[in-house]
Amino acid sequence: MLAAEADRRTPTIIEGLEALAATGEKDSARIEELRVEVHGLKGAALVVGQGRLADLAKQIELFLAGCVDTGRITPGAAAALVVGASAFNEGAQAAAEGVAEPSSVGESLVALAD
Repeated sequence: MLAAEADRRTPTIIEGLEALAATGEKDSARIEELRVEVHGLKGAALVVGQGRLADLAKQIELFLAGCVDTGRITPGAAAALVVGASAFNEGAQAAAEGVAEPSSVGESLVALAD
C-alpha cells in the first residue's frame, strides 16, 4: 500500500517542486497542494509502521508549510526536497520488498533537519 501511494504521489510532488523552483513565481496555493500530497505520504507511512519514512515526509511537509506564506521555493531548497521525496519513494519500495532501508532515507533525514 505504501509503495503504491509513493508511486502515485511522488511524481506529482517532484514535478511540482521543480516547476516552482524553475519559474520563481509566487504560488502559495501550489505549495499547499504539494504539502497535502506529502501529508498523505506521511499518513500512509504511519499506517504501515514505517516511522522513519513518516519522519522524512514530516520534514518535507514542515519545510513546505514554512514556504506557504512567501509562496516561493528556491532552486536549492527544491533540489533538497526532490532528493527527499525520491528517498521516500525508494524507502517505500524497499519496505514493500522486505529489504533494508536505502541509505538515501537517512541521508535525506539529516539533510532536511539542518
